[in-house]
Amino acid sequence: MKTVFFPLPLLLLITACSPKVSETTRITGRVEGGTADRAGVYMMDGNLNERIELKDNGFSYELPTNKAVVATFTCRIDGQEVNLAVIPDGSELTLTFRPEGSNLRSSNRKSLNYKMQEIEQVYAEMRRLSSKQMALQQAGAPREQIDSVAALARPVFESLQELHRKNIDEQKDNFLGAYGVSYLQGLYSDEQLDSLIRTLEPGVVETARMQMILRDVQARLRTREGMPFADFHVETENGTVSLSDFVGKGKYVIADFWASWCQPCIAEMPYLKEVYKKYNGSNVLLLGITNYEKPEVSRAAAQELGLPWDQIYCPNLEAMETYGISGIPHIILFGPDGTILRRHLHGAHVGEILEEYL
Repeated sequence: MKTVFFPLPLLLLITACSPKVSETTRITGRVEGGTADRAGVYMMDGNLNERIELKDNGFSYELPTNKAVVATFTCRIDGQEVNLAVIPDGSELTLTFRPEGSNLRSSNRKSLNYKMQEIEQVYAEMRRLSSKQMALQQAGAPREQIDSVAALARPVFESLQELHRKNIDEQKDNFLGAYGVSYLQGLYSDEQLDSLIRTLEPGVVETARMQMILRDVQARLRTREGMPFADFHVETENGTVSLSDFVGKGKYVIADFWASWCQPCIAEMPYLKEVYKKYNGSNVLLLGITNYEKPEVSRAAAQELGLPWDQIYCPNLEAMETYGISGIPHIILFGPDGTILRRHLHGAHVGEILEEYL
């Protein structure tokens, strides 16, 4: 194998031409087609959420360079909010805000933000087609018309999935890889998702966005079917109430994670009332676990709905986080010894599954 040696001047030239990443990402925002009266920036990582001073219908701003995060800039133009998400990748960025949308230019033609814009353009097309389909449905349009719009949306959706898959494979050291994992997470089992997240670079995995997903994944793995129940505790004016006060006491426990602000949760109540009516006084216990609302509000809702079973009124997300629950209603069946038998029960299925164990 022949070894190639570069002359020293040529080697220095190659090094000098390599792009140097700045420690600061300078951002210039300008508004066209209207007048902005407010601008701001939000970033989950770093807890950044602040107003930006406007001058001559624009602004200047600097962010520490960090390819693993994303910052969302907002301008209110003539009363309309216009947003643009950017990756502070060290290039100089010019953001243009217009009432009909926004775009950016970068000093680096290979900026990650161009790949981000490609994704956002596909999202915009998806939103347009979804709005059109919804409008046709609300107008009572013929089924053929609605289906034709759905047929147009299908390849757009597939192209979006393909973009995210590609970024997961090729952009493991920046936000685009994390964005792909976040978008496609519903397509993977928790075991697959846990492994996939760990293929990303440590700096990406350590971001707040990825840590939130990873926390939920790990919580679901710890509380998957066949595992022992995980306890949690709620402080009340009358003392501490724990899940272990009800679960693992020799009875089957149907635990319903719900809230009064959740309409799908309310829709589950008639089915649970039927189960309660049939099994009350037996070796089956119903338990409600309210989430993310004031206990007095939950208590009043339970009374108004006529729920006769025990409730744990959890004012925060601790109960949901313990079980990695990202959406309610979520109904779990625990065995007499506290083993998690089934998760994700709904409707008439609750009673049918319970019958299998009894």
